[in-house]
Amino acid sequence: MTHDRRMIGLAELGSWDGPGELVAFLGVTTGGSRSHDVFPGWAAVLGRPDWTLRGVDLPLTAPDDAYDDLVAAVAANPRVAGAVVTSHKLRLYRTGTARACRTDVLVDLTHEVNTLARTPGGVDAHARDPLALTAVLRGQTPPADVVVYGAGGAGTALLLALTLDVEATLAAGHPAPRGARPATITVLDTDAAALAALRATAERCGVLNDRLRLLDAHEPAPPIPEHALVVNATGLGKDRPGSPLPPGAVLPATATAWDFNYRGDLTFLADARAYGATAVDGWEYFVAGWGAALTAIAGRPLTGDLLAELATAAAPHRP
Repeated sequence: MTHDRRMIGLAELGSWDGPGELVAFLGVTTGGSRSHDVFPGWAAVLGRPDWTLRGVDLPLTAPDDAYDDLVAAVAANPRVAGAVVTSHKLRLYRTGTARACRTDVLVDLTHEVNTLARTPGGVDAHARDPLALTAVLRGQTPPADVVVYGAGGAGTALLLALTLDVEATLAAGHPAPRGARPATITVLDTDAAALAALRATAERCGVLNDRLRLLDAHEPAPPIPEHALVVNATGLGKDRPGSPLPPGAVLPATATAWDFNYRGDLTFLADARAYGATAVDGWEYFVAGWGAALTAIAGRPLTGDLLAELATAAAPHRP
């Protein structure tokens, strides 16, 4: 299918004049996302039926000026409500936040931005993924052991959700530790820079301790513990083929495999089922992630009742 009607060029944001008030969706290949199908229902739940979603695709090699232009366009055009950001969170923080009027404490801790919200004074920048994962995990007893493949934005958000009281952190403006935490959190990545960035984030959050292990995925990894929560926080199985499980890795049948992806080949979950492990896809995270971002743009709190309404609106579109 063609995605032309779902898309808009970056240069067109500044001149957007309808239909409706624009919410931009910044990513790499946004045209295939289910968010386009679900968005009218989400907008209605939020009391913003005039909102219109358009994808803005940028390559990961986009120049720094592109991110500055995005923030400038949101600030300058009163017909643009804000932007939801997926694949460019770190670059947007590095090059686009100088124009932001305010950044929340999660932006300051993670050095990432996944939401821009237009305000009367300009643009506020938010990092809402830790809040989204907090909502998904609410009411669950933290597993004793967590193994995360991927030290990027999603893996970073999960670390905060597992170790901080995210809502108290937002209220206080500084890290507030979570009471119940996993005994061990192991994060593996092939990118040394990503591991270094996650280490710096953990230090800013006050959670860099012997519970946290940051490992080079090129090296032999320790065995996955029984009953562990094992997370694919990479693009493998969606943007790129494959699974993050290294050759020779054994996933215990007592483990729970959680893939943050909800579309694509989802090879990681196929591997998990082959081992007899419980397999969970990323649909709930997808809904909560969009809910957290859109509530920031709408100026509404992400309550459990509101998230349930957003999930109900999304349910008919689940793949």
